[in-house]
Amino acid sequence: PMSAASDLHGSWKFGYSVFVMCVKTCVCVFAGQKMTTHSYTAMIVGAWLNAVFWSSMPAVGWAGYAPDPTGATCTINWRNNDASFISYTMAVIAVNFVVPLSVMFYCYYNVSVTVRRYKATNSLDTINMDWSDQMDVTKMSVVMIVMFLVAWSPYSMVCLWASFSDPKTIPAPMAIIAPLFAKSSTFYNPCIYVAANKK
Repeated sequence: PMSAASDLHGSWKFGYSVFVMCVKTCVCVFAGQKMTTHSYTAMIVGAWLNAVFWSSMPAVGWAGYAPDPTGATCTINWRNNDASFISYTMAVIAVNFVVPLSVMFYCYYNVSVTVRRYKATNSLDTINMDWSDQMDVTKMSVVMIVMFLVAWSPYSMVCLWASFSDPKTIPAPMAIIAPLFAKSSTFYNPCIYVAANKK
């Protein structure tokens, strides 16, 4: 169902799974607290509400849907770069690419600074938490952030190109490959998780 919903939208709208893991790690490291079922549920519901909001906006008139270059699925109509498309694209890139990426970098930078500070004072053992699990999650999340960039940067570039230039100048292979890279995150995120999860 998530892949079908993303195909209707033209991009993977559930990329917040990496963002949710980042927030979870930051809460665990900085606050020294374990996540509760309520916390996980709230983050998952928030991610789904975000996805529903952004995928429904073109259906109600903000931007619009059109067949993708392959004709197999629907995507945002980036061939029509009117004000509605440009404002939608800028909002989606800001809210679903730049903000999560900034928060992820901020959190993991602070996690690494915190760990280095505790290592320097040899006080990691005095903290009541399993640091080996946290470090494994952090490493896995860093790999997922890199893959997030690999998957979403080409799609973001195509959307920006379509917004600020003539969409007809976007080469067909690029218009096809960029969404495929974005949709590939549905495959490798679970693979990374399974490979990194030792339990």
